[in-house]
Amino acid sequence: MRLLAALTFAASVARAQDSVSTLTFEEFYRVVAANHPVVRQALLLESIAAGNERGARGAFDPTLTASWDRKQFEGKEYYDYIDAAVKIPTWFGFDIKLGYERAAGIFQSEDRTTPGSGLLTAGLSIPIGQRLLTDERRTAVAQARAMRAYAAGERAAMVNKLLLTAAKAYGLWYEGFRRERFGEEALGLATFRLNALRARVVQGDAAAIDTLEAGLEVQRRRVQLAEARLAFRNTSMLVEGMLWDDRAQPAALAAGSIPSFAGLDPGVVDAARLSQWIAQAERAHPDLLKAIAKVREGDAERSLAQQRVFVPDAEVSLSGLAARADGTPNPGAAFDADGDRKLGASVKIPLLFRKERGKLQATSDKLDQLTLDRSIVKRGVGISIQTSANDLSTLRELAALQEQTVTQARLLRDGEQRKFEAGESTLFLVNTRERVVIDEELKRIALEAKLVSTAAELAVSLGLPKLTPN
Repeated sequence: MRLLAALTFAASVARAQDSVSTLTFEEFYRVVAANHPVVRQALLLESIAAGNERGARGAFDPTLTASWDRKQFEGKEYYDYIDAAVKIPTWFGFDIKLGYERAAGIFQSEDRTTPGSGLLTAGLSIPIGQRLLTDERRTAVAQARAMRAYAAGERAAMVNKLLLTAAKAYGLWYEGFRRERFGEEALGLATFRLNALRARVVQGDAAAIDTLEAGLEVQRRRVQLAEARLAFRNTSMLVEGMLWDDRAQPAALAAGSIPSFAGLDPGVVDAARLSQWIAQAERAHPDLLKAIAKVREGDAERSLAQQRVFVPDAEVSLSGLAARADGTPNPGAAFDADGDRKLGASVKIPLLFRKERGKLQATSDKLDQLTLDRSIVKRGVGISIQTSANDLSTLRELAALQEQTVTQARLLRDGEQRKFEAGESTLFLVNTRERVVIDEELKRIALEAKLVSTAAELAVSLGLPKLTPN
């Protein structure tokens, strides 16, 4: 009975130490998710994609062009020509043009002749075939938007993989810690039994050969404890390797920090929760978001290729004119019978459309590939969730059964200990019973660590940047 009291006291001391310096996974996760360089790299992906989208939108920026051309020879001014224009692209396909030109000189071309004060123009350039519904500029912006969504999915995927690695490292750390503490408990129990036997041998109540059996068990457990301590130190280094400060510098694990199982059990997995998780993953899983973004990019490319096959490349331009001294030109004058205007039209139609038809076929097939890939990814995400949920549910059942097994093994060990103290059993049987306790306890610890890793795998399957899903 004194032996059991000593064991209970050792366990209470261990629990007191746990409450003082426990590093929970939530605290560990917050530091990793906030400061790890991989997270910072992932955020840069979105920043790069945003920059590319901004660059694509630059195709719609107004542009100013100006030129000056002058020729003077043997004291004669052949020509002096100034041409300046502002072009304002619009999202609807047409461009607004504002311009000014002035020509002077004795050898000026008649079509370039202007009033002395110059000529102002204001008008529109309107596509009436290709580029009416979409064009290269709008396609580039649509593709940049899709790639920004792809970058967001890639960022989430990188963070998820990092957190999975962190969760597995924490699970190994937890297993190493529990093995070390249990090894200390087992060694303390064997040492206590050896000292008690020595006292009984001195009193003549036990055979001296029993001290060899007890000493051998102490040595065996010292080896087990040394191995457990090595594993705990190594897994502590793994956890420490995930820690960084807010300046992107490696941070150290606080001395005496130990893990905890608190908050790591995701609870019962039933059909309702599984359906909720699958629906949630179909909205937020990074791999699916990336696949959807690629489909959007391919659809934009196909739409442009499709337009080039079925619609001719045609454009008209209308501009009202006014001398600078007359004030602002009226674009509506271009439609008057006697209005001052500049009109233009152009058309380009390939006769065989081989280039355009080839591009359409390639982009259509590429879009079909991307659509099929999206379906494959979607199904894979669902299967991954179901697999992880099944593993998690089974592990929870196994952990509960293993806890009962440990309890029963301890009861048998305690009963054998009482029989030994009463002289009705042997030390060999007591040690045999206790080895069963050790084996079953280590199995339970391994199941708990596996439960942590499986919960993390489920979180990654869901595409969520946390360990325990809601």
